Amino acid sequence: MPGLHSPKPHRHSPSDEPRITRTRDALEAGLWELLRDHELADISVAALCRQAGVHRTTFYGHHRNIFDFAASVYAGVVDRLGTVELDQRGTGRTVAEIGDLYVESIRQILQHTKAEQRVYRALFHTETFLGILADQLNGRILLALHVWQAHNVAVLNPDATAAFLGGAYASWFEQWVVSDDDDVEARLGSLRNLLPVWWPRDGFPTT
Repeated sequence: MPGLHSPKPHRHSPSDEPRITRTRDALEAGLWELLRDHELADISVAALCRQAGVHRTTFYGHHRNIFDFAASVYAGVVDRLGTVELDQRGTGRTVAEIGDLYVESIRQILQHTKAEQRVYRALFHTETFLGILADQLNGRILLALHVWQAHNVAVLNPDATAAFLGGAYASWFEQWVVSDDDDVEARLGSLRNLLPVWWPRDGFPTT
């Protein structure tokens, strides 16, 4: 897996946050608009900043290039799709009901990444995106492992398991994106055979 090369986080005072958020929103909106008619590799920082009404100095204060920015945007989209609405510990839901929620989140990621296939193919060819995505998935999987533990599923070393599965999931999504396969349910069904034997299989379609 490529190393994670994200820019160092900047420290801002609370009064700066609305301005930073507005700038980020403008750049994201500009990227979505440009991607309607252009390949990611053809979009320059200058074009994005013109579209967003943001100075290039501001852009380079947070990102190295277009691919760096797009990677953070699209990894954030995958992260939001992979987010079950709340921590499932103490909700009263059964293992089967929680499994359905997790599988549905994976289904949405598969559908989204295939719909935006040309962008994700470009991102996976960069040196950073796989690592950024794996890092995002690591956090989501770690929470899921704690949920399984709370439901008496025998999980050994959650931190190491989450790191391993985060990388595995990221590579699994990459393989999906670069392939011509578009059968989401079959792809989900294949995942049930790849997960650790103790991971609940509820919600997964059978192959």
